[in-house]
Amino acid sequence: MSESNFMHVWEALLGSLAMIALILTALGLMVGTVKSADAPKRVGAILGIVIVLMLAPGILANAWSGMSMWQQIALVGICAGTLMLLRPRRRTRSRERK
Repeated sequence: MSESNFMHVWEALLGSLAMIALILTALGLMVGTVKSADAPKRVGAILGIVIVLMLAPGILANAWSGMSMWQQIALVGICAGTLMLLRPRRRTRSRERK
């Protein structure tokens, strides 16, 4: 899948999710589960998250294509090492004390 197709699909997906979130907020406002004072905060938060998520893939793709091959390999190694450190470790069973 080319970058333009990915961005188009990503934009459509985020648009759909944002529309669903805004509709649920509006329904919550009508039913009374969302207070009138909280509605603008929630709508602003939803729109802010959508804007960040729409800009992030473009910025990351642009930064990735601007890196040299050794920088990309080093970044992948750092990410793999971080994921391995964050993975939960198995604990060995201690022998029961008598």
